[in-house]
Amino acid sequence: MMLFVSLMLIITATYYIAVTQISARGQLLNFYAAKQSMIGLENSISSVLWSPGTSQVYFVNDFGGNFEITPTAKTLLINITDNTFTDTIFNSPTGQAVYKLATAEPGSSGLYLKGDTRAIVNGSISTMTQLRIVTGETSQEIVLSYRPLASSTVTGLSSGKPINTIRVYVISMSLSQSLTLPSGFYLKAKCASVVSDIRSYNLSYQISALQVKAALDGINGVVSLPVSSSSLGTIINVEVLVCNVQLQRVKV
Repeated sequence: MMLFVSLMLIITATYYIAVTQISARGQLLNFYAAKQSMIGLENSISSVLWSPGTSQVYFVNDFGGNFEITPTAKTLLINITDNTFTDTIFNSPTGQAVYKLATAEPGSSGLYLKGDTRAIVNGSISTMTQLRIVTGETSQEIVLSYRPLASSTVTGLSSGKPINTIRVYVISMSLSQSLTLPSGFYLKAKCASVVSDIRSYNLSYQISALQVKAALDGINGVVSLPVSSSSLGTIINVEVLVCNVQLQRVKV
């Protein structure tokens, strides 16, 4: 009898361990699949950027978590300065999309799937995407948002002053549908518009650089852009280009 009881205990324990291992592997697979799904969503959004009217439909798969769009998240404040003058050229939320995972992967919090920690970047090889894993209130989350990119070029000469063009690119999801749903639905990404705002600064003194400072959801960053000037000064045209991306649930 004792032998039978011992055997049953061993079988029960073995079964429990096997089930636990299978469940853990399944949760881990869901975690990896959710990461790939969010990368796929970002690729769909990227395919419509800067082309007004274009759209792409993407299926948000069900991996046991919830999907959330918050248009009012990620407030972005952008200032320009040469340490003599300062001006605010953008101040608005840019939105975010979040996949809230049912389980967590140890050691993955803080991992960037695309992009890095910088609040603003410059250069054509930098990505504006920030796709990262963070620890939320109840679980880990895969958060998709965008940061600005700045560039500068010399575009001419006026009355002995070099003309510099500074362009700051912003991707905003603030026009998106606000929603919180279990995953497993179609989402349309549409480039609703590209809006341009241009400001001109006629300076009577020489400078060699202009700083573009960004504060994105509490994270500060700065890039220094070269500026050409003469003894007479310089003209700086600053253009802020905003690509408005609209995310909306659709039925297919």
